[in-house]
Amino acid sequence: MDYLLHIFIMIAIYAILGLSFNLILGYTGLIAMCHAAFFAIGAYTSALLGIHFGTHFLIGIAAGMIVSGVISLLVAIPAIRVRDEYLIVTTLALLMIVYTVLMNWIDLTRGAAGLSGIPRPSFFGYKVSSPLAFIPLLFGFTIVVFLACWRIVHSPFGRVLRAIREDEVATESLGKNVRAFKVWIFVTGGALAAIAGSLFAHYMTYISPANFTINDTILIFAVVIIGGAANSWGPVVGAIILVSVMEALRFMEISPLIVGFTRQIAYGVVLILFMCFRPQGFMGEFAALPKRDEKKPSAPKGNGDRMVPQGTSVKGGGLFQQEVRPQESGALLRLDGVSKNFGGLKAVNHCTLDLKNGEIVGLIGPNGAGKTTLFNVITGFYPTETGAVHFSGQDISRLSPHRITHLGIARSFQDVRLFHNMTVLDNVLVARPKQTGESLLWAFLRFGRVSREERENREKALAYLEFVGLAGQAGELAGNLSFAEQKLLSLARLLATEARLILLDEPASGLDPKVMENLFPLIKDLVKFGKTICIVEHNMEVIRAMVDEIVFLNEGKVLARGTPEQIMKAPELAEIYFGG
Repeated sequence: MDYLLHIFIMIAIYAILGLSFNLILGYTGLIAMCHAAFFAIGAYTSALLGIHFGTHFLIGIAAGMIVSGVISLLVAIPAIRVRDEYLIVTTLALLMIVYTVLMNWIDLTRGAAGLSGIPRPSFFGYKVSSPLAFIPLLFGFTIVVFLACWRIVHSPFGRVLRAIREDEVATESLGKNVRAFKVWIFVTGGALAAIAGSLFAHYMTYISPANFTINDTILIFAVVIIGGAANSWGPVVGAIILVSVMEALRFMEISPLIVGFTRQIAYGVVLILFMCFRPQGFMGEFAALPKRDEKKPSAPKGNGDRMVPQGTSVKGGGLFQQEVRPQESGALLRLDGVSKNFGGLKAVNHCTLDLKNGEIVGLIGPNGAGKTTLFNVITGFYPTETGAVHFSGQDISRLSPHRITHLGIARSFQDVRLFHNMTVLDNVLVARPKQTGESLLWAFLRFGRVSREERENREKALAYLEFVGLAGQAGELAGNLSFAEQKLLSLARLLATEARLILLDEPASGLDPKVMENLFPLIKDLVKFGKTICIVEHNMEVIRAMVDEIVFLNEGKVLARGTPEQIMKAPELAEIYFGG
């Protein structure tokens, strides 16, 4: 009986480890190989406090979380700056450092001999000593960690995490501080893993560095992958499967000399089988979402030939009413001698340009003229070499992309860059600005306000989707949409940022004439509600139909500016544009 209870306790401990690691790997997409280090830090911190100071069990858990959180913060700040493969190396180095410290700081950790005599938890004079008494304690903490993780991933904060996993650049362009979100979730995952370490130490009453090796990190990794990454129940199921396999090997007649290798082989076989036949894990992230059989563009919904929400008048401004701002005199955006070089290539060469409020400007030029590069400079993805970019009178040349979006500039991309493994509705919701629930602290402490804002943002997001004719596919995965539908979704997501200046990079590419016919009036009407629009487009018919003015760019410089008729009638510009 005690042995079965021991299995349940180990399942609970690895479920906590899997739940905490799922936040980092499953929802944020960070491949970190140091989770066993946080497990060890929590165990040793709580154990040392209990042995030397007789600290209460709960204080030991809190101390372990703090120490683990601080160390994970110190690691996360530099580690998240690097690419995935370097993050693996960096976090693996942390695990090796922690293991080396545990082995060699003998005065504190007793080295390979380990710590023994770790006190059992006690509550109100009652000591928790038997496996049966540990069951409610362990499962109580597992439920608390599960609910905490559930709240995180089902809040606006969790939605941003999934967006980061899908596309960091697109997430940054929507006004989200990607670096801060990654640091916060790394620290949170490390602190929650310390809970499992403290529970493990006080249950076993003996720990050693051998309990916290790379093998344990791989086991935690397998718990998440086999159970199902980015699924709240996945790590629990994975812990049940892996711990059961681990304990089942004890009944096999295997030499003690090779039992460790046998377990690793068993983990590997199970992991390979799942990766081959069920890569989404036992609990798939999207198991409950229906799949479409067809991928045809949906017909625009609305009144007449406009894609407008029912009950919303474009002229009345029902959808954009709260976004209307008084028009400012002068240029909304001004570029003064801006340059951007890539080695010897001058992609943008002392470019001077201004965009006035309420106008639609087309940016044209031959391939390689620097149009998209100019968008990247304006939105902060490329730093300027010379010159300055001013928006609404403020110098934004050195601001990060998310801060520029906060000020009111948003852009689309040539390759759409949607969050394909998120629903259509979530793609728009994540773009909404100033969401209280995007703060990890307020997601827990201001539950009522966050819920109220979420309902309001959901209504607005659905209105934007209906505006572009995609309200009927709000629950569909964005990756299941046709390319034309994805273009429309990218526009809805862009509008959801409430930006004043919208930069559209080839918005009409991939759209059939019927969809374009409905799209053009929609974009032109946005100007009536305080929007200024700049469009990069190669389709001259689109440019002629949509813009008030054309800026001709070549070799990173503005060669000409005028009405569509003036620019298209200039033979020297046509020769440059068409190459002959």
